[in-house]
Amino acid sequence: MERTPATSRSRVASLPHGIAWVPAVILLATILWSFATGHGPVPTSDAATVGVNASLPADIYIDATNCAPASLAIGDLVPGTDPWKTAQDASSQTCSVDFGTTNNNAGTTLSMLEDPAAPASPTDAMKCVGGGCGAAALADYENAAEPAAGTSAFGAQLLSASGLASATWPVAPAVNDVQDAASSTCVTAAVGTGTCAFTWGATAAATDPPGAYQAQARLVVLAN
Repeated sequence: MERTPATSRSRVASLPHGIAWVPAVILLATILWSFATGHGPVPTSDAATVGVNASLPADIYIDATNCAPASLAIGDLVPGTDPWKTAQDASSQTCSVDFGTTNNNAGTTLSMLEDPAAPASPTDAMKCVGGGCGAAALADYENAAEPAAGTSAFGAQLLSASGLASATWPVAPAVNDVQDAASSTCVTAAVGTGTCAFTWGATAAATDPPGAYQAQARLVVLAN
């Protein structure tokens, strides 16, 4: 089951020395689960013996309906000038994700990665999607501190973990890159719901060409 919150795609004309941004992230939420396979009856020569098997899948869930389009839109940046700016800075909204399980006592893990459906090139997550920037991209960024103004950088920040959730990512001001491989952001360790809030941010170097840029991030929950 896959759920994709609505994402606005309005464009802003490029300003002199500026970069016009479309929303930072198309957020895709995926639920995965595992289960055992049953076997049929096994007779013997003397008596009828049957093996009775049952499987009980781990019932896990993810809810990203609180990730409104505004919580994914970084807005306009001036290359070489503007400091680190996030979607939360632009709209005061965060992307709040509920996840958990109804029956798996070991809990769940919430991970983030670049959507495998995103273009393979350029390899950085925040890619040019129009407006004259060609094949440009903002560099993936991961650090315990936010990048300085004028840095070509894009990344995600974990703002909080609440309910049954515990953070596995370092929380803001740390920045985490949106990798090709899944990276564990939060975990739960029991039956119930955890909530983790995220934002995405960027800075642009003076050499980054103006245009519309977009990243695609996927959030996946797995049973522990």
